[in-house]
This record gives sequence, C-alpha cells and structure tokens, in this order.
Amino acid sequence: MSSKQIMFSGFSSGGLIVQIICLLVLIGLCIFVFKKYPLQVTIQNIVFAAMFVLLASVMNALSVMIPFFGVPSVKLSFVILVLIVAGSSLSPSWAYLVGLVFDLVGLLIVPTDQPFLGFTLSHVLVTLLPSLWYVKSQSMKPQVAFRIIYSALFILGVFAAIYVLQMQQIQVGQDIVQITTVMKISIVLFISAAILILFAILRYMQKKQKEETAAAFAKWMLIAIIGEVLYSIILTPLWLDVMYAIPWFVSMFIRVVKACVMIPIDIVVGFSLVNLVHRVSFASKSKSLKEPK
Repeated sequence: MSSKQIMFSGFSSGGLIVQIICLLVLIGLCIFVFKKYPLQVTIQNIVFAAMFVLLASVMNALSVMIPFFGVPSVKLSFVILVLIVAGSSLSPSWAYLVGLVFDLVGLLIVPTDQPFLGFTLSHVLVTLLPSLWYVKSQSMKPQVAFRIIYSALFILGVFAAIYVLQMQQIQVGQDIVQITTVMKISIVLFISAAILILFAILRYMQKKQKEETAAAFAKWMLIAIIGEVLYSIILTPLWLDVMYAIPWFVSMFIRVVKACVMIPIDIVVGFSLVNLVHRVSFASKSKSLKEPK
C-alpha cells in the first residue's frame, strides 16, 4: 500500500476531499508566502525558528487532559501560545516553516497511519497569520487598533453568550450531558467576567502606558484572540467532525469555555514573551553591527 493510500484509507469520500483541499491550501500559502516574503537565512532566524519548534513540541508533550462534567475532555496546552509568539516574532516565510515543521515533528514523535492535513493547516495558519498581521499593521494608527480590539471583544462575548444560552445538551466523551438553566447562567457570567477583565486590562494599558506600548498590546491582544478562536473554536471542531463525525456545533461548547480561560493567559503571558524575544533579537542585531568586520 502506498503512502497516499495509507494517508486516506481511514477517511470517507468527504474526508478525502477535505484532505485534498487542505493540501492545496498549504501549497498555495507556501507559494504566496515565499514569493511575497523571501526566506532570509541567518543564524538568528535559524536559532529562533528551531527554539520555537522545540518549545512547542515540549509544550505539546506536557499537555494534560482536565475533567469537564466529570470526564477528562479538555486538553490544556500552551502550544498555540508558543506558535502565536513565534509568528509574531518571525517573518512570514519563517513562520510558515515553524508551523509546518512543528506538525511534522509531532508526527515523528507520535506516528500515525492516517495523518490529517487539517491539523497541519491549523498549525501553519496559527503561526503564519500573526506574522502577516504584524507586517501589515506596522502603519496602523493606535486608535484604530483600539477600536478593532474593543469591537472584537464585544462580538466575541455576545457570540459566546448566545451560543451557550441556546445549547440544550452537549456530548462529553461518550456521554450526553443536559445543560440546565443554572449551568447556562453560570457559564455566561464566567464568559462575561473574562471579557470584562480583558476590557479592564486594555483600558489600563491605554491610560497608564505609553501610546506605543498600549498600541502594541492591543495588536497582540487581537492576534492572540484570533489565534485561539481560529484553532480551538473553529478549526479543531471542524476537523473532529470530518474525522470522527462529532458535530461541530456540539463539540464547540467545551472549547468556548476553554478559550475564555486560555485567552487571558495567552494575552498576558504572550505579550511578555513577545517583548522578551524582540529585546533579545534587537540586542543580537546591535551586537552584530558593533562587531568589527
């Protein structure tokens, strides 16, 4: 049996179509990125890219399943945070490679007879989009960034609340759990508290920090939210639907709650990591410029 047959043998015709679409998207992104943003091979870029792949792989190995409604069903991991930080610190071409290589390393560590290209695409996108965002947002005015993030937080909160309130039951593992009114109100209050905390943090940054720092924080906050929502709430449930016929709308419930926990952590911890990487990068470049040729 060929490698292509092995790759697709466990999928239905619909799953095969999704595999092909994901492959074409990966190829298209590769052509676009490397043509628009040629790869600059330097020692610093190689070191940073390798460091991010290694760190993401370690975080993936340290991931833990935590119980939800009494069943271990939520994977707690900081892989997405590392990939978003990588994309925010590297050029688009290097960001694409980091996402792709991380996925390939994962397949080498935990081999599978049926690799699914949807997750490969997810890892590439969640690393590439922050890099493209930082390239395109260089000329963005601070007030524009603030308006965008405030709007995004409001829309995210409203969407999450409406979604939770209309749910009647969810599937947790092999069990069907009925969602009571008390549970709905509790989760909506939790989501509202998370959104209000983010509003408060952003408002504090606006008033207490320099405009440049506050704007950088707003840009990071936006891409952290987009990355977590894209990977956890949109793409992963979609791929699980394709692979295991788990309804996208049902499996998304747990991930909405998880995202409300992870997003504030991603924002606070990630912003510190991005600043650290940028300072190290700047110091390395300054040192290289001072060294005699």
